[in-house]
Amino acid sequence: MSPTPRPRAVDIAFWLLVVGAVLLVVNGLMAATLNFDTARSVADSSVSDEKLQNYLTFQRGLGIFSVVIGAVLGFLAGKTRTGDPRFRRATIAFAVAVMVLVVAVAILLKIIHLLALVAVLPIVFGALSLTRPGVAAWFAEDPRPVDG
Repeated sequence: MSPTPRPRAVDIAFWLLVVGAVLLVVNGLMAATLNFDTARSVADSSVSDEKLQNYLTFQRGLGIFSVVIGAVLGFLAGKTRTGDPRFRRATIAFAVAVMVLVVAVAILLKIIHLLALVAVLPIVFGALSLTRPGVAAWFAEDPRPVDG
């Protein structure tokens, strides 16, 4: 008996999560490469150089963190596509954590880029697609090939 073919919702979830992960990585790379001269040209003249440097350091740190979480989300999405139910649960949990973190940073610190907020949309729909009943049933069947 051949294993049940992968539901289309799993492929859709995979691609949505990959799009969200790529957007997070691009956002992080843009934030990590901010330079002082550009920031000084758009900052208010009353902002001291020290405060601006601290702001840039924090932005770069958030950018590197965004690259890391984007890469981890992409990795988890790829492993989920293979049919491992553990990775499905981990992907859903990590996607929810990323969504909460990005929105919380945007609301509380007010220093997130628009691209990171846009990345939340495909992540939301990708995670929701992994919770559909047909997808859950497919993962419960354990469609991974058995060795030996």
